[in-house]
Amino acid sequence: MISIISQDMGTNNLRPVEKIILSKLDSNSRIAYSELGGKLGKSQQQVSYVVSSLTKRGIIQKFYSLIDYSKLNVLNFRVYFRVNYINQEKLDELIEHFVENPYTSWVATCGGRYDLICGFLTLNPSQFNKTLKEIMIKFPNQLQNYEVLTTIVLRSFGRKYLVKDYITKELFVGGDRLPEKVDDNDMKILSELSEDARKSSVEIANKLSLTPKTVIQRIKNLQKNEVIIGFKQLLNARKMNHISSLLLVKYHNVSSEMEDELIKYLKVHPNIISVVKTLGEWDVEIEIETIDSVERRKIEMGIRQRFASLIQQTENIPLYLSYKKNYFPTFLETIKENF
Repeated sequence: MISIISQDMGTNNLRPVEKIILSKLDSNSRIAYSELGGKLGKSQQQVSYVVSSLTKRGIIQKFYSLIDYSKLNVLNFRVYFRVNYINQEKLDELIEHFVENPYTSWVATCGGRYDLICGFLTLNPSQFNKTLKEIMIKFPNQLQNYEVLTTIVLRSFGRKYLVKDYITKELFVGGDRLPEKVDDNDMKILSELSEDARKSSVEIANKLSLTPKTVIQRIKNLQKNEVIIGFKQLLNARKMNHISSLLLVKYHNVSSEMEDELIKYLKVHPNIISVVKTLGEWDVEIEIETIDSVERRKIEMGIRQRFASLIQQTENIPLYLSYKKNYFPTFLETIKENF
């Protein structure tokens, strides 16, 4: 049995029990600590202590719900921004605007030829264009230029490198999905869970004037109808002594069979966290977490060599810090308030 209480190995290191708990939470971040403890032979208090420690050290940033926005008849666009040289205060102001914007789903700083990556959830291309133009007008001196990709489907594989031979379930968001009928209470529950996947049914029920039993049943129905795909954790890879990056891939000689082979290869690779199929200059975004740039480069070269007949061009984008990750289209609440 692994001891919970041991000598601190530092912020950038993980003890075996921490890796195991992180891997379990990676599969289901809403699991009760008592249930998780039972699976590991630990008490609820021990599990809570470890999670609290990981949170205080900045390894766990938050728990969020993986909501399939396409089930709400919403589109997802990815925008890569190039930022003019500005001081930290101005950069913080820009990031804060993106984080508070009801249309953004993901906000992260990055390197390479870009500085910021933002995901936008919108009802249609026209709404997205209007939102983007408003941002460019508000920050004409800060935002130099940008590149837009349309997100088609996200495949989340989880962090298999945390625990050897640990198999995570592949999760899908987007793609060809028929919208679901979601009423006001369901939307309110989704909103509550989007920023805190571990918020209790009692807390949600009290806030929405519902019974806990009703909230529990509605959450189950949202999962059954695949509006809620899963419950995840936003981790800071650098706090785990890893670096995070996106490998952008452009195809040539595309065939569905070759692309399927690529996805199968990426799915089982321990350092591939997710794959996003996009439309635009790039065809695929591959999220990678490695110990260092040497390992990342080795993985990139392995992919390029193995699929040389499919891949025309690649570009590596270092990821630094995620400031927002929320798959609930908050702007829908704003639209409702205006009517």
